[in-house]
Amino acid sequence: MKKILFSLLIGGGVLALASCTKNYAVIPNQTVYADIKTSDWGAYSNGLTDTVNIYPKTGSNFGLNSDGILVYLTFDGGNTYEQIPYVYNNVNYSYINNGRFIELFVQSADGTKPITAPAPLTAKIVLVPSN
Repeated sequence: MKKILFSLLIGGGVLALASCTKNYAVIPNQTVYADIKTSDWGAYSNGLTDTVNIYPKTGSNFGLNSDGILVYLTFDGGNTYEQIPYVYNNVNYSYINNGRFIELFVQSADGTKPITAPAPLTAKIVLVPSN
């Protein structure tokens, strides 16, 4: 009797495991780059914040519902990229996304001192689609 129950238990487990198949649709990420010149930045908030808009050429809205967006900046000509939000040389870099463009912000690390527009840099934007 024990042999029959053991055989049924093993057989049921094998059938249960064999019937579980999962199909995953892999949606590739997109990486886009944007060169930002010093003259592209515009000041507001009495010079406490500078901002620039980046329009990734993706062909559609991105990031509004469930997509992920990662933004990186390079300060050394492309040898390394730092993910933002980030503080570099006592300047805070951050961004927001509205589905049509990414708006980058720079301000002093404590937010109380006027700053000058950053030197030219490159933004690397990784768009991660999600279901």
